Amino acid sequence: MNISRKNRLSAATCAAAVAAAAASVANSEPSVIFTDATGDIATGIATGGGTLDLVSLEISNTMTDIVFKLTVNGNVSSTDWGKFMIGISNGGAAANNGNGWGRPINMDSPNGGMTRWIGSWVDGGGGSQVWSFGSGWSVGGNAGLSFVGGAQSELTYTLSLSSLGLNVGDTFSFDAYSSGGGGGDSAVDALANPNTSINGWSDTYTSGGSNPIFSYTVVPAPGVIALAGVAGLLRRRRPR
Repeated sequence: MNISRKNRLSAATCAAAVAAAAASVANSEPSVIFTDATGDIATGIATGGGTLDLVSLEISNTMTDIVFKLTVNGNVSSTDWGKFMIGISNGGAAANNGNGWGRPINMDSPNGGMTRWIGSWVDGGGGSQVWSFGSGWSVGGNAGLSFVGGAQSELTYTLSLSSLGLNVGDTFSFDAYSSGGGGGDSAVDALANPNTSINGWSDTYTSGGSNPIFSYTVVPAPGVIALAGVAGLLRRRRPR
């Protein structure tokens, strides 16, 4: 029996599998969808044609980047005065330290207060900012916002993990918010809270503590795991 030829064929097969797995690293993005109840904005607060009513936030990541896809219950191309934000707590900040825009929105998570604030708008073609907390809040860069209007609009934010102070394996707490155009407007809708978040525009809202909050763990892309497994198989199939 020609063992060496058999092993060469096995090695070739494994090598092809390694190449396929490697290609999938760039394309595979595990995702988790976090949902909110709809119709949970207090009576008397404008809903922006439904655009301030948050529906869900889908989060996915690769080894280097993270993507947030926010769905709202209205057309941001028709009603575009809403503001949309994501607050992140990754440890190292005191609870209730506010946010980058200075709005009455706080975080009291198992990781402490907010360490990153993604603020965005859809008027004037749209835009975004990423704020970081150190001794205070500072802005640097944008969140790569793109959005598509419709009966339910999608706003997509694409950022590097490093811009949020994250690494593979980290677990962070977060919440998403909608708000109005005024600088003192609070969280008209908070994603993690299925109930009314505020009763007046300027009411203070805190994610965590007595209110719900979400968490997400940055995981390796499935292709990375497959690549490691196939590489191990290839090592085991060396000719004897």
